[in-house]
Amino acid sequence: MAVLSSTHPGTREERSLREDGAYPRWAKILHMGLVLAVTFELYNSLAALWFANFQWFPLHVATGIFLTFWLVLCWAFYLGTLWGRALLWSWFFPAHLPAIIRDLRALFLGRLPAAGPVPGLSSLWQGVFFLGVSFVTFTGFAAWLVLEGYISWPGATHLGLHAMRLGTPLLAYLWFGHVFMAFFHALRRQPLWGIFAFWRGA
Repeated sequence: MAVLSSTHPGTREERSLREDGAYPRWAKILHMGLVLAVTFELYNSLAALWFANFQWFPLHVATGIFLTFWLVLCWAFYLGTLWGRALLWSWFFPAHLPAIIRDLRALFLGRLPAAGPVPGLSSLWQGVFFLGVSFVTFTGFAAWLVLEGYISWPGATHLGLHAMRLGTPLLAYLWFGHVFMAFFHALRRQPLWGIFAFWRGA
């Protein structure tokens, strides 16, 4: 896998990554699946953790299994395509720290960070959220496999349950921040909603 530098001029796909709404159709479909499954899982987890409400627990388990395989699909596409690797680059490349600091400084001065998959605070937020969702979901799935007797993995149940108890509130805060900023950008007439138009795109 080629390592992209922050000064790399970029191919057509890499340049399109930096344009708001320039998402390929497969990325929009994957994002839509994540939005629906993660939102449902967070709602159910918070209802169980904070209000001891287990009404939808069987559906929570089924959705968690779906989300596990959906995340595997996401990682496969992100790592296996040029556009996906460019997205991961915008999330995690260490040389983007100055862009993150710049966005934080601008935020404290009342200016919004850049929208879309470009290096900076927004991309870091999305990357941390995606990693957190992946960790909590995969450990939860492993714990479910152990509890159901499908595999034997000492400590997996303990790890999965603690990851869900500790990770769910943190993911909920990241989710609220992500959604709040998306609506804030939309109020500023910055075109973010194209990511949901999965019927358009290449």
